[in-house]
Amino acid sequence: MTEHKEQYDEELGFGVSSRLSEDLDAVFGPQGHVPTRVDRAVAEAARRHFGVRPRKLWWVRWAVAAATTAAAVIVWTVYVPAHRAPLPRAARIAAEMKRADIDRNGRVDIIDAFRLARHIESASPTKQKWDINGDGLVNRDDVDQVARAAVRLNKGV
Repeated sequence: MTEHKEQYDEELGFGVSSRLSEDLDAVFGPQGHVPTRVDRAVAEAARRHFGVRPRKLWWVRWAVAAATTAAAVIVWTVYVPAHRAPLPRAARIAAEMKRADIDRNGRVDIIDAFRLARHIESASPTKQKWDINGDGLVNRDDVDQVARAAVRLNKGV
């Protein structure tokens, strides 16, 4: 047994006999030496099989890099501005309150909801800016939205 094996046998407390150690080496140990010429032949065959010369394909790398950059620029200019992050909650509430102020007196109260409801019932032409909920119609849903804005406790402050 070598010093290395004896050290681990003693530390771990296996107490392996030298005969068992030799038998294990015979079964699981190295099976022999590979001649240098065989080793070189295998390595050369692997190089020929797997090796790609980068000099021949330099233009492919540049084309892939250019295409990737172009795609990133297109995505950035087309997709990102159209899908920006929504406004913070306070800014959304402030914008909603400004739209909901029908009589433009600087505050949203139940009178604004009442005026909008009366205007809708009178069948007069409505202004598109009174579409509070953004569904394309000025109707009872917009009146409800103005009423909710009027009674909201936290008005963006």
